[in-house]
Amino acid sequence: MKGWQTAACLAALLSSACVVEPVPSRPPYREPLRPGPAVNQTATLPPAPASEQDRPPAASEIPANVSETPDAVPEPVERSRYGNPDSYEVFGKRYVVLADARGFKQRGHASWYGKKFHGRRTSSGERYDMFAMTAAHKTLPIPTYARVTNLSNGKSVVVRVNDRGPFHKGRIVDLSYTAAAKLDLIKHGSAEVQLEVVDADGVPMPAPVASAPVLAAAPEAPPVAAPVVVANVARTPRFLQAGVFNDTNNALTFRDHLMLGGIKPLVVKSTQRNGKWVYRVLVGPFEDAAKLAAMRTRLSDDDTPTVLVHE
Repeated sequence: MKGWQTAACLAALLSSACVVEPVPSRPPYREPLRPGPAVNQTATLPPAPASEQDRPPAASEIPANVSETPDAVPEPVERSRYGNPDSYEVFGKRYVVLADARGFKQRGHASWYGKKFHGRRTSSGERYDMFAMTAAHKTLPIPTYARVTNLSNGKSVVVRVNDRGPFHKGRIVDLSYTAAAKLDLIKHGSAEVQLEVVDADGVPMPAPVASAPVLAAAPEAPPVAAPVVVANVARTPRFLQAGVFNDTNNALTFRDHLMLGGIKPLVVKSTQRNGKWVYRVLVGPFEDAAKLAAMRTRLSDDDTPTVLVHE
């Protein structure tokens, strides 16, 4: 591939679109693309040339009353045969697909992708239909139904996740053109949203009830001859809290995701909050404040915000 062609491809991939075309010399996914289900009739519109930026459809191509398109209807589903590897790598970064999406919530920026990718194959094997209520996510199982709410105007839609992405820093979900239009997101390009996985009834899916961890009984403490007076010394943060989960599987998956990225040391700690167990993924401990600060900067650069923990 010539240099100008390579530059054009990279520029296209770093746009808001999330569909990744296979490249023989370096495919972004390990599994091959296979034939998918039947394509929606609107997918007969041809995609734009790969060298062009993504854009919305022309006015003549938009179905009438597109803003009244019904949301995706959640239903019990099995995992797609394609698009669900244990992990995959794009642009040198590895992503771990969640084993269980129940209780999953996420807040961040949403973008959308349109005509350039219309009719091209998604990670699930289906063809992308910009007029359907679908979305792309980096780690949710395919398919998953999720409610996405535009936090700037309160508008909300239910979409079916059938693709991988967006691989653009700071974005958590790529929406189809129609889903973005219903959220009034097209003219701005992106917006801060709340994403929450829903069940077959369209309500938030609770995390599975996790039993309390079984801990060995602590040995009986020896008698203390006299009270010990401890000086009031300022506590120094030793850990970075990178994530909190209601489900142990998601906590362990996230820990493994960080581990694959070279983040260490790592520990998962269980804590009771309001009578329920939560599982915290902590990076550390760090005895050196400079190393802790450097790790916090590294995680922030990877879009992983952290909280200082004194333990």
